[in-house]
This record gives sequence, C-alpha cells and structure tokens, in this order.
Amino acid sequence: MPSRFNNDADSTIQTTQSRRRFLLGMGTLTAALAGCSGDTSQQATEAPTDNTTDDGPTDETPVDDSPTETFDPAGDLPYGQWLTRDNRGLFFAYANLDNLPDDTVADSGGSSDRSVDDPLALYPLVLGGAAVGIGRLSLSYVGLAQAINPRATSDSTVNELTITNETIIAEGSFATDQLHDRLIESTDETFGIAYEQTSTERGYDRYEPVDVPDSVDDPPAVAVTDETVIAGPDASRLDQTIATDVGNRSRIFETDEAATALLEQAGTGDLVVGQFGAATSEQLFGDLQLDPGPQFRPRSGENVVAAVDFDASSDTFEAQFALDAADLGEGRQETIETSFGTAAVDDSASIDVSDGRLIASGTYSVESLGLTSADSAGDEQLSEAAAAELVAPDALTFQYEPQPDQQFGELWVTITEETDAAAIRLDTDTGNSTEIRPQEGSISNGDSISVPVDQDGDAVTVSVLNDEGAVGKLTTQSVPTAELSEETASKAVPEDALSFTYDSPDGGEFGSLTIEIVADTDAETLIAQPQEAPGLFADRVGSLGSHAPIDVGTTLETAVEPAGEEVIVYATVDGATGVVARWQGPT
Repeated sequence: MPSRFNNDADSTIQTTQSRRRFLLGMGTLTAALAGCSGDTSQQATEAPTDNTTDDGPTDETPVDDSPTETFDPAGDLPYGQWLTRDNRGLFFAYANLDNLPDDTVADSGGSSDRSVDDPLALYPLVLGGAAVGIGRLSLSYVGLAQAINPRATSDSTVNELTITNETIIAEGSFATDQLHDRLIESTDETFGIAYEQTSTERGYDRYEPVDVPDSVDDPPAVAVTDETVIAGPDASRLDQTIATDVGNRSRIFETDEAATALLEQAGTGDLVVGQFGAATSEQLFGDLQLDPGPQFRPRSGENVVAAVDFDASSDTFEAQFALDAADLGEGRQETIETSFGTAAVDDSASIDVSDGRLIASGTYSVESLGLTSADSAGDEQLSEAAAAELVAPDALTFQYEPQPDQQFGELWVTITEETDAAAIRLDTDTGNSTEIRPQEGSISNGDSISVPVDQDGDAVTVSVLNDEGAVGKLTTQSVPTAELSEETASKAVPEDALSFTYDSPDGGEFGSLTIEIVADTDAETLIAQPQEAPGLFADRVGSLGSHAPIDVGTTLETAVEPAGEEVIVYATVDGATGVVARWQGPT
C-alpha cells in the first residue's frame, strides 16, 4: 500500500464538532491520556522528584475525611443539585465554559503536552475535556451548535455544562421560542432531526425525536427552560434528571458521607470529574476506550473526584484529586509518590494517603501543560500582516468534499510549506469550528485540517495562532456548494481525461486505486472518495480559487475494498461541485 494511507495519529491534534470527525479524533485523545491512565497494578519506575519527596504519601499522617457541617454540595457546588443516585453508579463532569481554556476540551484543541506524565493535573484535564467535548457534540444535535461555539454569534448562550452518566445539562440563557422552531423542523441546525413537543412539566418543555435521518444514531430527548437545556438518552432519563433538579429524587451525597467528603475536598473548580460506585467513564464514552498507560488511575468501584481551577489573572492553575479506595497498598503508594505532582511548580504538590483515602493538590503552569491561559485565549489579536508572516495565504490549498448521505460536507485545508504558526483554526459562518495544533513544533508542510460545512451554502474563515496564543485572520473561503450539472461536468472533465489503475492488496486489507489526469480539464479540484473503504482514505488535489486547472500527469490514490467498491470522483468548476466520474470494481 502507498505510504499516504498510513494515519499518523500522533503528528497533530485535529478536532471538530462533526460526529464522524470527533470519533476519528478520539485516537488523539487516547494518546494524550496515556500519561494519566492505565493498569493500576503497574508501578511507576521513575525516581521521585524533589517536589514530591517531602510531601509524599504516608500512613502516619491522619486525614480528617469527615465533611464539615456547613458544606452542602447542592448549594455550594454549581453542579451539586444534578448528582442523582443511580443503581449503575454515577460518572459526572462539570465545566465552567466562561473560565475554561478551549485547549482543555477534546473537540477544540490539544489538552496537554504529552511529555507531562502527572495524573494530578492530567486526569481531570483530559477525562473532563473529553466529557465536555461529547457534551458539546450532543447539544449540537438539538440546535445549539452556535451557542456552544465561543466564536459564533447565537441567540442562546451556554455558560456551564454538567454531564451525569449519559445526560447533558446546559445552563445559560436560551431563546426558547427560536429553539422550539429549530427543534420541530427538520433542518441542518439539528442534523436533519425533527422533534415533537410532547409535554410541559415542572417548567420544562419536553421534546422527543420523531423524524431521524439514517445518518444519525440515537438522537437525544430534550427538555428546555429559559435557563436550562437537558439532553438525555430517553424520556425516562429526562424525568430522573428533572426530578433531581427540583429535589424530588435522592442525590448521591444525601445518603453517602464519603461522597460528600470527596466533593468537599476536590469538587470545586472550573473543570471537575468524578465517579461513584460501579460507574466508569465508559458510561459516557461507550466503546471509545481510553488508551492504557503507565500512570495511576482509579480502579473500577473506587470513588474519585478531581478538579482543575483556572485563575484568569494568572498563568497557573490549581489541581485537586481525592480518592476513596479499598486498596492503597505499598505498590500503589509508590506509583502515587513517583507520578503525582511531578509537573507541579515550586514544590507546590501536597499528597496525603491515610486509611484508604488519597488527597492531593498542586499548582501548575498553564504553559507547561500546553494550554492557553484563560485570560489571553482569543483576546490578543494579530494583524492580517502579522498573521501572514506566520503562514503565507498562498501556502493554503482548499478542497470541498460533499457528503451526500450526511447533513454536512467538509472543507479541507492543506498547508503546502513550513510555517511559524503554533495552530491553525477554521470557523464557519454556520457555527462549526476546528483547530489543528502540533504536539511539537509548528504547523508543517503537508498538515491538513477539515471543518463541517453546510451543504446549502457556507463560508470558512482561516485564522492562525502564534506561540503566545494571539490569533489573526488569514483569509475567508466561500464553499462551492452549488450543484455541478451533468452537462458542465462532462465538458469540464471528459470521460477520457481520467485513467484508472487498480492494484490488489499486498499483504494488507485494502487494494489501491490510482487515478491519473491524462488530458486537459477545467477542474479546480478533484476528489476521489471511496464508498466502502474508510472515508479517511479519500484523496484530494487542486485548490479552490486558484483559477487554474489541475495539471496533466497529476494523480490521486485511494484505498479500495477488494470485495467490491465504488469510487466517486468529485470536481469543482466555477463555484459548483459535482460528480464527474465513477469507478466500479473490483468484483
């Protein structure tokens, strides 16, 4: 197979609010989590660092783990009223989106520098960021894509997210009339899902999906007020969540003092995660397993709360971790001592282990974790001239790839020379966004990024970020979604202009198809899209707006399913895009 079919998941972090792209991008998340999760029976082999030796775990220091009489999670924590009891246990995450740097969320950037292996900071950052990313994705299915995009204008605003098992609670300010109209109509804003308002109970307008496209799996049921939107797997889960909110259903801390103690010790912050009982993160992530690594994480059945808290006026953040475990024996204590707090600043790590309880805290540099400080994210602007010095606008190629069976197509941007940019960001007029950020170094020649675009018409703004997080606009590209007629297609790309060569699999799962342009065409771009092999194998040449046809001798290569495959070739000509060729085989 040609080397272009290899997918190097570690080279860059690319994220998006598109369901397909988000799921593909979870491979990057698992790489980031490798420093904070793993088989807890393993012991770390590195020697303790200076900032943990003095404050390492000890069984001689008693820890007062009883909650104070004045602490009430329902009133003292912004998410406390949602923490319901559940026979399956409870996995939860909370985010104050107003204070949270975009970099911490899995669908908007890299969550950490992989050279840092410190569970005290990475456990809440990566696991919480992933949970919030899925929460944002779920809300985009109920017409709130723009409300959860900090760079988009919206009639509604989401300030806080709470996730409890598979239920998403968004709090903010919601234009309920506009949201009602959006839900009951089948539009791209709800991925083609049409809802029916079924009732109004306890102040919540309730909606259930009645018309669902084949491309959408298990859309959520929805409950709406002026200040809260709940998206749950089904109507029954909505009932439980609403009952918990109004106090008619028992909360987990009301009958469990240990849960109250963990929430008091580590439950305050801008990003909080926790699990109680038999719950695990898989209740939210499903089949998306987080990659095991050498460092510490809770075992199944252990109770944990962890948090990070950002200070908008500082370049540091605070991390907290509290764990109840039946077994914190010598082996696990050694792992804790050699991993917790290793990246904390100025010997700030504090770690106590006593009577099956781990309590840890530390202060971390925003820069050392690869984040953008909360006060600077998006505030400092670069001029267009300064942005162009980081990435030359003519070093970008654009291709629009239709997705006939989906609500959104994709606009791809490829960088064709080395740059000094720390990141590239794409924002659409319809509210979707994507960012690519290398694990190390700058944006490089050959890096690619895509963003979901409305197939009824859209435009994409390309921005560049420097090492300090300042952002500047490079260019805006209209998306050529107009339909290319059959007559224009046959004239622009004649049937004999493309030559197809198929090679059988050579020790791999897929064969390969090479498409060579052997005669002049009027196409600005050509895209070869396999229908059976995974979509990431599509190949693209040319660039929108180049006003130059693709050269004779140019080739496209794509993987094909040897048991039978169709490859569709799309072209963009004069602002319209459509099918110009189909290859059927092998059989």
